[in-house]
Amino acid sequence: MRRHDLGMGAVRLVVRIAVIISLMLGTEVVTALAQDGSPVPVSSLGLSRAEPVPLGETVTAGPVALEVREVLVGGDAVAAVLAASPSNVEPRDGATYVVVNLSARNVGANPIWLNNDDFALTGDSGLVWRFLGAKPPDPVLDLTLAPGESTAGWIAFGIPVEESSLLLLFDSLELGGSWADRVLAIQDGAHIPDLPQRPAEPNSAGPNFSSAVGIGEVAVTDQWAVELLDVVTGADAFNLVDYRTGALGVGDAAGEDGSVWTALRFRVQNAQSGGELAYFPANAFVLVDDAGNPLLDVATLTPPRPDAAGGYYPGAQRDGWVMFDVPVDYATATVRFLPFAHTATSLDPRFFTYG
Repeated sequence: MRRHDLGMGAVRLVVRIAVIISLMLGTEVVTALAQDGSPVPVSSLGLSRAEPVPLGETVTAGPVALEVREVLVGGDAVAAVLAASPSNVEPRDGATYVVVNLSARNVGANPIWLNNDDFALTGDSGLVWRFLGAKPPDPVLDLTLAPGESTAGWIAFGIPVEESSLLLLFDSLELGGSWADRVLAIQDGAHIPDLPQRPAEPNSAGPNFSSAVGIGEVAVTDQWAVELLDVVTGADAFNLVDYRTGALGVGDAAGEDGSVWTALRFRVQNAQSGGELAYFPANAFVLVDDAGNPLLDVATLTPPRPDAAGGYYPGAQRDGWVMFDVPVDYATATVRFLPFAHTATSLDPRFFTYG
């Protein structure tokens, strides 16, 4: 009898573990065991770009059930965004809008806030697009859902016109971690396979200040391939920015305050294989002194578009800008590349000279 009780207890424990795992993954396919006591495999649908949730199907993403109801792309999306608010503007050259109507239901035990910032778009470029700043059409998905409540609303994004195989990413800012993250197709059949091999192998270019690489040379770490393409300073840098940094004025850019704007354009690529998203931070580059130490009192400015910072899937590549407010007497003209310098478990700095 004791052995039987112990056996039944073990089975109950396995059942509970299987249920917890299923709830965390948000799948509705399997929550039990086979009759022989072995776990039934849990579906991986919605956990990667290779296996997104098909268009029109519902997925449980942690405490919320989501379904894509309608998608507008291109001209229809542009018209919908422009009609949503007089403050919305035409997309930039080479870009277009995408608007997505989602239904959402809180299947958890606590209230949850949902809005546009909890979602992003990606496509066959492997880059991640989010934080458009334009008002979506009404009704906007922007509210708190109490347990058991449902809603439907629109979210909006800006993407390059050539982007295809469009996928919606849910990675809630409120929930934290990745346990509730999901990938949903917003076009029939859209999916993106994992990258089978690295696009570039690691090299030893620019490992220290004395061997800094220049324009046109590629430094490859385990995660990133980085190449300096261009340097623009002063009033020319001012002419590249939008209202955010431009509000400081051309005099600020040209050195009237004792510092000159210096914009550096880099080609950045996620050099890993597979399908895991990597984030390229805005502070990946810092100016250094002639000993290779960071200059912590130099301001990093909002750069021209496109910004080098953002999400990159393996193989994804972008030519993006970083910009500094550089003291006029600074002559070293060298930056250090080292993402997450204070938290990385292994350090592989690379140095670029632009002088």
